[in-house]
Order: sequence, then structure tokens, then C-alpha cells
Amino acid sequence: MQHIKNRIAHGLGLLKTWLEKQEIPDYTQLSEQEKATYDQWHAILTKELSLDDLKAFLAKQAATLSKELREAVVKGDDRLALRLVARLDNYEAIVAMLDEPSRSREVLIGNLESLISTK
Repeated sequence: MQHIKNRIAHGLGLLKTWLEKQEIPDYTQLSEQEKATYDQWHAILTKELSLDDLKAFLAKQAATLSKELREAVVKGDDRLALRLVARLDNYEAIVAMLDEPSRSREVLIGNLESLISTK
């Protein structure tokens, strides 16, 4: 994780150096087109994949697979349906694994709150 933070800091330093080499004192002096480019570069340098990003991606993939599965069933393509079910099961297992820590945390919080309120 520290390596990623170091790379982000390095990349942002390079952006600052780029501005200096262009003899631009600060971001506000950029043209609209340059600001758009700078903002895009900044977004690329600072974007990290979050757990929520991954969950959203997996949910979209699962929805797509579900649609394809329904179409395969309607067409009577059992082979394709079986492959899609396996893929869908994999996505659902990954989502369950990613959700497990927060589910466990919420259960424990509920149990602790219950223990505290009964005493």
C-alpha cells in the first residue's frame, strides 16, 4: 500500500514539474483544454480501485450473466446455461467473500449492543 502512495506522490510531483517546465505558476493559469488534460492525468494518478468499485463491477457482470442465462434457458441451450450458471456462481461467491467482513462486523456490533443493553 505504501508503494502505491509513493507512486501517486511521485506522479503528482511530475505534474507539478510539468507545470513548472511550461512556466505556468499554477493550475488556474491553464487554458480550459489544458485543465481538462491536467484533470484527466490527475484522476489517473490518484484513482485507486475501491472495494465498492469492485462490488459494483461484479454486480454488473452478474446482471449480464443472469440475462444471458435467461436467454440460454429460453433457447433451450442447456450447455450454455450450465456454463453461465458456473460463471454466475463464481461471481456470487466472490461478492459473498467481499461482503463477509462487513456482515461479520455488523453481527458483532449487534451482539455487543445487545450485551450492553441487557446489563
